[in-house]
Amino acid sequence: MSATNALLYCAVNGIANNTNGIGRQTKTLLATLARHHHRLSAHAGAFTPYLAVPEPGPATWGYNESDLRYARRVVEGLGGQVLTLPYDTGRPFWQPDTWRQLSGEAARAAGHLADRHAKVLAIGVDTPFAGLVHHVGAHPAVEVLLALFSTARITERPRPDPGRVTWEEEAIAAANLHPRTWVADIGDFLTRHLKDHYSLNPASLRPWPSGLPLTSADLTPPTRTEAERIVRALGIPAGRPVVAAVGRTDHTKGLDLLIEALAPLRDDVHLAMVAVPTDDDRAALLDSYRHRSAELGLSATIVGRYDRDIPRALAAWPDTYVMAVPSRGETLANIVFETALWAQHSGAVVLAPDIDGFPEQITDGHNGLLYEPAPGALTAGLRRALTLTSDERARLRANAHRSVIARRNAAEHLAALLATFWQPHANGVTRLLGHPATDARTPRSQATTSTHHPLEATP
Repeated sequence: MSATNALLYCAVNGIANNTNGIGRQTKTLLATLARHHHRLSAHAGAFTPYLAVPEPGPATWGYNESDLRYARRVVEGLGGQVLTLPYDTGRPFWQPDTWRQLSGEAARAAGHLADRHAKVLAIGVDTPFAGLVHHVGAHPAVEVLLALFSTARITERPRPDPGRVTWEEEAIAAANLHPRTWVADIGDFLTRHLKDHYSLNPASLRPWPSGLPLTSADLTPPTRTEAERIVRALGIPAGRPVVAAVGRTDHTKGLDLLIEALAPLRDDVHLAMVAVPTDDDRAALLDSYRHRSAELGLSATIVGRYDRDIPRALAAWPDTYVMAVPSRGETLANIVFETALWAQHSGAVVLAPDIDGFPEQITDGHNGLLYEPAPGALTAGLRRALTLTSDERARLRANAHRSVIARRNAAEHLAALLATFWQPHANGVTRLLGHPATDARTPRSQATTSTHHPLEATP
């Protein structure tokens, strides 16, 4: 048996694909391991990283061989593996029977690792791996951290799916009871939500704030030339303020709300929206966004594919006044943090509703703008953002950048988390900035996620 510990990270997205927030979290972990594994080991004890992912294939949403190769390169270079978990691919993926199977396979993988390593920390990321908590008794050397980044009661308002709610309730109840099962304290809003609506016992919490790999190349601002090349290729007109937005074709993301709110401003702004189609019937929302934008007479470019360079360029483009995040429900939106890094020199100020986790990310008038979720308020918020002076916008962007740098260092957060499990008496968290490894850049996924023309625009 190895004297080292094992970290088993179980996630649906981000290993063979990367088209949503959970994918971003996994890419954050990979970048952190690539840059800081030796520092993390020095702080928390030597460990080998493993990733577990549902068996990938052509049916996996946004499946991409380059993402899988990158994940393998990182973890295999550190002595670990990417483990593929078998499941019934003939079943619908987003339902508890599939999740139960995946969680059982992940627990089995954790048990095998416990036969080879001193201790195993198995992190079950989001809903599909919440069932890990039911298997923790299989091996005394295995501990489980449930890292929910949202719940059905947040993302499926006002009528969450009863099966998913029950699955989440059972997972939290098990975490409350089992001494080797924990729940990640991702952020204040989510933790309050889990306490109030899922009866989470605070004693089960382990701090792991949402963060970013701050030194990753894809989080640096693009050059003016690079941003202009991308913006012009999209057909975005010059000389008109741009309102940008990024999200999946999902009712929760509120992209339809933004389109309606822009109608009174149609003569003043251009909408640049990235709407990545999901792998189900919600993909039809992309056509509805384009149709409604044309019907309202908006000047709009609506991109129907995942390409990380596009939001990076839009956020930093000097003519982009607003990065709108019109979500109906959100724990912590990555685009808020990312925009703070991309737009540090020029570009967008973030505008978001004053609900859920957004007040954790934005202090209104200090590092961004908030609006009340009431009729007409989003339009008023857009007007407010468009009338800011260049000095006011620069101040908001500078404050946003400082806040993210100070509070969202994923390497420091992971070091602290691992130490609580493997070195519970360690003193503090070592600053883990360092320099990127030469091969540690987080790659842009090349996955084709839509058959729609990527540059289709409405006049």
